[in-house]
Amino acid sequence: MILITIILLILSILIGFAFRKFQFNKSIQEANIAAAQIRRHGEIKDKDEVEKLISKEKKNTIQYRDGIEDEIKTDIEDNERKSRWLDQRIELLDKKEQGLAKKNELLNQKNLDLKSQKKELHDIRENSRQLILDRHEALQNSAEMSQDAADHEVLRETEEDVSQTYNKYVIDAETELEATSENSARVLIDQAIEHSGGKTVLYENHRSLEVTSKEVLGKIIGNAGQNVRAIEALTGVDIIIDDKESEVIINGYDPIRRATAYRVLERISETHRVNPDAIEQIVNETNRYMDHHIRHYGEKAVNELGLTKVAPDLIKFIGRMHYRTSYGQNILEHSIETAKLAGIFAAELGEDSAMARRAGLLHDIGKSIDRDIEATHVEIGVELTKQYRESPVVVNTIASHHGDVESEYVIADLVTAADSISGSRQGARNESAADYLQRIKSLEGIANEQPEVDESYAIQAGRELRVIVQPKKTNDKSIHDIATEVKNEIEENVTYPGQVKVTVVRKLEIVEYAERRRA
Repeated sequence: MILITIILLILSILIGFAFRKFQFNKSIQEANIAAAQIRRHGEIKDKDEVEKLISKEKKNTIQYRDGIEDEIKTDIEDNERKSRWLDQRIELLDKKEQGLAKKNELLNQKNLDLKSQKKELHDIRENSRQLILDRHEALQNSAEMSQDAADHEVLRETEEDVSQTYNKYVIDAETELEATSENSARVLIDQAIEHSGGKTVLYENHRSLEVTSKEVLGKIIGNAGQNVRAIEALTGVDIIIDDKESEVIINGYDPIRRATAYRVLERISETHRVNPDAIEQIVNETNRYMDHHIRHYGEKAVNELGLTKVAPDLIKFIGRMHYRTSYGQNILEHSIETAKLAGIFAAELGEDSAMARRAGLLHDIGKSIDRDIEATHVEIGVELTKQYRESPVVVNTIASHHGDVESEYVIADLVTAADSISGSRQGARNESAADYLQRIKSLEGIANEQPEVDESYAIQAGRELRVIVQPKKTNDKSIHDIATEVKNEIEENVTYPGQVKVTVVRKLEIVEYAERRRA
């Protein structure tokens, strides 16, 4: 019995061992199959990833190649443009070199002419001395005059000859001047414009700011509009929000205030947290920034023209002209150009070139504050320059450059001519002819609507309106009423820069003819 039990136990152990071996072999086989599948899947996945990497690298390579090609193309275009620009500059320099050569030739010829004239003058002087001696000796021999009498007679005859020669020389010089003055002036103007370095300046737009996002717009508006109200109160401008166009419009007559508000809005758009206190701090910082840049513009203009002893406060008024325009032309650049032209004119005519440049720079100084004071820019400019003790030449230039008073100095006339050239040259101003004619027509139309007005003329580019009334229908009191009425109509219905001067003219002229009665 025990033996059977032992045998059964051994058999069960052998059977269990065989079964466990079978299970182990089966597990190994399944593991090998799974491993083979995993290897095959891994190879496929690696292959896909390699293909993706290759595709991605190909795309990057193509993009890089395209970028390089675009850069090369851009460089080629830049080089071609620079080459064209260099060709133009070379051509311009060649022309200037030719002009300088001609001018040098003319100067050499003038030097030769002067030397020749100097020699002729020396010969004439020697001949005159010999002639006086001969006359003196002849008078003494023929008339038996005393020494003093002979000297007096020779002196009298010599004065008569010199007077006749001088009168003939003056007449000839005046005739030659009348014949050649217009052509000489045209040549002088051409040379001055060529060397003045006139340029067209694009004026900075401070009337609107493009908003990049709703977040920026929210910063500007603030809680229930408190930020907008703070900006308007601190800068003195009106802010209009245009949601559709994503634009903030800045309304105001003062260009410096508009520029200040524009920079404040830019600072606000870059600031993380915005409230009225932060806005006040930004406005204060911007005001200091604007004061610094205004003075910088003034100092730059003074240094560019080589002027000295300009009052520091006057330099600030000069800098303010950078933010003022007239028909789209920047007033500071216009004044600098006028100064350069006037300086060249003065140098050619033997006048004080530095004084001409100074008067040219300051001729429109009144426009720096003419929007803040009820007066014309001419009147303001005269008062400013008198206040800072500028030369009478500068003061008279400002007063006369629009014909309000007579010019007393040659420099004043030169600045007036330079002012006209700078304002009328091509590209200087961008006001259309239609707008200009419409404004002139509007001014004259308002005056002509008055029943007592005979005719009217808008002069000085619309700065003055001359109204001629019918003398028999008006008197001294009524013409004052007409001037006031025309002035009020212009203020209500016409858009214009600065001021418009209304001058009413009444002239009563009675003519009678006296004839002799027949008997």
